Order: sequence, then C-alpha cells, then structure tokens
Amino acid sequence: MHNTQDFQANFTYRPNPLLARSFLICRKEQNGDVTPVGDYTVLDKNEDFHLSERKVINLVMRLNGEKNLVSLGEQTRSRLLFHIKPRPEHDPRTEIVFFTQTGHGVSTENAILTMEGFDE
Repeated sequence: MHNTQDFQANFTYRPNPLLARSFLICRKEQNGDVTPVGDYTVLDKNEDFHLSERKVINLVMRLNGEKNLVSLGEQTRSRLLFHIKPRPEHDPRTEIVFFTQTGHGVSTENAILTMEGFDE
C-alpha cells in the first residue's frame, strides 16, 4: 500500500510564552522534534481567548489536510476575510492578515499569521 501522507507534516500549536494573545504554529519533524514554523497573533483585543484558540485549531486542522473545519460564523456573527501580503524576494516568511467583517462599516484587522518554510 502506498502512503499518500508522506508529503504532509503533522502540525500542532501552543500558546506563545513570549507574547500574550499569540500562538506558535509548530511542525512535528520525522525525528519527533517539534519546531515552531509560525505564529498567529490576535490583534483584536476584544476577541474572546477561546474563540481565538478555536480559529487556530481550524488553521492547524487545515495545515494537516483536514477539510471539515469547525464553523465559527454562527458564534461570531461575522465573516473572516484574509489578505496574503506580498513577499519580498529573499524573505522566507509568508504573512496573512485576517479581517473581521460584521456587515456594518469596514472590516477590521483581527489577526496576523506569519509562517516560514512554505513555498508558493
């Protein structure tokens, strides 16, 4: 039997010990080491910590290839939009800014995800 998961890494997360309202995104290496490959920092100071954590869980699930994510729209009563920032030529980091759109006024910055080691 051919193992089709060889190309997929196992990702996990943990609270960032150096920055409040931030989570480290980590990759489990083949030797068992867990290496930080990114961080998710919540910019919206009014967002509930548990909601932020559920968003990170969805991101990690998606990184692990899962397509059936937990719907959070009913809880937030908003849409989550994102923008991938253009990456300078020799910068290994990819930055994604997430925005909350409630349907009233303009969208507001919600969080920023910075990842390294992912080619486009």
